[in-house]
Amino acid sequence: MQTDIKKNIDEILEKINTSVSNSEQKGKEVLLVAVSKRKSLEHIQAAIQSGIFHFGENYAQELKEKNIQISSSNINWHFIGPLQSNKVKLIANYASWIHTLDREKIIYKLNDACKESNNVINGLIQVNVSKEPTKNGCSPDELLNLAAIVNASSHINLKGIMALPNIHADSHNQIQEMKQMYEHSLKVQAKYPEAKEISLGTTSDFQNAIEHGSSIVRIGESIFGKRL
Repeated sequence: MQTDIKKNIDEILEKINTSVSNSEQKGKEVLLVAVSKRKSLEHIQAAIQSGIFHFGENYAQELKEKNIQISSSNINWHFIGPLQSNKVKLIANYASWIHTLDREKIIYKLNDACKESNNVINGLIQVNVSKEPTKNGCSPDELLNLAAIVNASSHINLKGIMALPNIHADSHNQIQEMKQMYEHSLKVQAKYPEAKEISLGTTSDFQNAIEHGSSIVRIGESIFGKRL
């Protein structure tokens, strides 16, 4: 397992470097977040031994358990699932990053929870760039208002924006949405220069995402194999 995971990670990192070379932002750094939901501690330890220190979890309770079991100051846990009000304390206590801030109420609740636990979390605003009715995320029209709220929060660092791919769109439309995300990012950066991160791209589309502006990719299956 260790050999397979290391081989997978090496191949992904090579593809990331190639995509950076093909992008307009040559030389930029791209962060690989290994999506470890429903993966064993052995899988995660194998990834750590292969040089991965950022992991993405979709479920707050699973995030807590893994954080406790793999206790290391080198590990950064990213919460990438929908954030429910009754889970904000878990996220405040056990996550370093959250990718799914998408409404005013949840931002205030998370900031209060972080304040109580004396933790500061890095935050990305999720944008429903494809405008799918069943998908979480704020509308592009709401983005700057939410960015102002996050930026004013005492215990959330505004780091940028995030989007989920439209799995039903063809390649042309997916690329158009990636270009739109880059434009949204520039608008946010114009007001908040530190909020430069774009979390965009998964196993199926991360190379295109990087070439069109992504600085954080979230990859699970290509690292750990298919979920059972």
